[in-house]
Amino acid sequence: MYALPSGVVVRRKKNQVVPLLILAVGIGMVVLNYGLDVEAQSADVSASLMLVAGATIIVGLLMCLSRLFDSEGYPWHTPTRRPLRYEERFYPIEQRNEIQRMVDEAAYLRLVAADTKRTSGIAVAIYRSEDQRFAAMQAYEYIDYEYRPITGIRVMEKNE
Repeated sequence: MYALPSGVVVRRKKNQVVPLLILAVGIGMVVLNYGLDVEAQSADVSASLMLVAGATIIVGLLMCLSRLFDSEGYPWHTPTRRPLRYEERFYPIEQRNEIQRMVDEAAYLRLVAADTKRTSGIAVAIYRSEDQRFAAMQAYEYIDYEYRPITGIRVMEKNE
């Protein structure tokens, strides 16, 4: 998708705000423990607060590191200035030819309308914009305990 003409989809790094907030909450709990002198009131409350604070700090640090060293990022739709949403649709194996034709025609709305979610013989992976004017999709068939592609990646763009 990143190779589409005119840079319709670009790769963006994940936002660091949430991991930094989680880290700040953990540090805030440590400061709260020592600032309010919780130890003097109850050793159990102090130990519990420090345990939760330590776990929160570790989670925040791991999230910061994973986002800092993330080489993949996520797809960003430049016309809408929003990230693309990922969804999967599942269909029975009997609809293979019909689903294959809809993917080849990039008929996103017809694919959504035909979704049965009862079986997973055929799966369609879709990245779409929020306004549903852009969608990139590929169909897979479940063979020998794995999904194998049965179509190429097809792109639907509406410029209305």
